[in-house]
Amino acid sequence: MSRRAIVPSLASLGLFAFALVPAQASAATGAEACGNIELLAVGECHFEFDGGCVAQCEPLSFVAECSGQCQASIDASCSASCSGSCQASCQADPGSFDCRASCEASCQADAHAQCGGDSSCEAYAQASCNSECSASCEVVPPSASCQAQCDAACNASCEVDANLGCEIDCTASLEGGCQIDCAAPTGALFCDGQYIAASDLPACIDYLISNFEVSFEASGEAHGTFSCNLSGGAPVGGLAVAATAGLLGLGLTWRRRRRPAR
Repeated sequence: MSRRAIVPSLASLGLFAFALVPAQASAATGAEACGNIELLAVGECHFEFDGGCVAQCEPLSFVAECSGQCQASIDASCSASCSGSCQASCQADPGSFDCRASCEASCQADAHAQCGGDSSCEAYAQASCNSECSASCEVVPPSASCQAQCDAACNASCEVDANLGCEIDCTASLEGGCQIDCAAPTGALFCDGQYIAASDLPACIDYLISNFEVSFEASGEAHGTFSCNLSGGAPVGGLAVAATAGLLGLGLTWRRRRRPAR
């Protein structure tokens, strides 16, 4: 994908600092700089601050982050059990079989057994099931064979089953970091409601720029606006966008133009 030049426009000069800085050498690069977050699609990203930000530091905001950090192997017994019941259901009425619905039903049944009635665990598991099943099944057309559809459904369902315990632990570890970010000058970064545990903020934003066609918008109610639009021109190269202390109280938004190649 081509990288695009950043063309700044200041509605109120001197009021806000918005720095374009070279990405620094870091042990974290690419998705690692964003905490290995798994995002198939990004509608918008923004920084949150203070009290309203802390309120978002809760398990459902960590689904994508923990999905990227927990990578346990799928249990063979889960895969075999799921595949058998899935294919029986599909073959009984192939025309009406729904990969995602089958995946979510199996996934949530397994999660319910693991959560043991814990409501917060169940809520997290449902969100994780929805995310994984949607991502896995959307690449398999309804006309695909029962085996292909069930492979997609069961891979997603059993992946959630294998990683649920790790992901629940992960949410607890991320909560403190999210709250610390909320109090920092740059704030905490969220994409479509999902917290981004960036280990290197400039490198993380550089990763987002490299993988999405985006526009940036920063606004402050009392002091005017600063906009930074991506348009045609010279390539950005190694530049990354870093929020500075001058962005405290501002909202910085990315709007995704198209899905990146995977």
